[in-house]
Amino acid sequence: MIGLLLGAAVLTAVGFSAWRWLRRARVARRMRALPGGSAATAIVVTSFDQIDAEIRRRRCPCGGRNDAHGEGTKAEGGRSLRVVRLECRFCERRAALYFDVSRLFH
Repeated sequence: MIGLLLGAAVLTAVGFSAWRWLRRARVARRMRALPGGSAATAIVVTSFDQIDAEIRRRRCPCGGRNDAHGEGTKAEGGRSLRVVRLECRFCERRAALYFDVSRLFH
């Protein structure tokens, strides 16, 4: 009887872990599809103030605000991209936000 209960507990734990992993993967996929969520969907900006405004406007899926934890540049497909690393203040989820800054330097 104890073996049956332990087996059920293990199956429940594995099922819950799988559900959480699939949920995280689905949220990450949706975040990448949003404007700025990937290099392919980079937000075209004409000033650095637009980058700051978008960071302030952007919310985590949990509803929390994001803090910028670093920026970098990336060249892809003839475009200059600015990548901002974000972290949610509430759930500590990390994400990257991509901006096309090619128009700033022409």
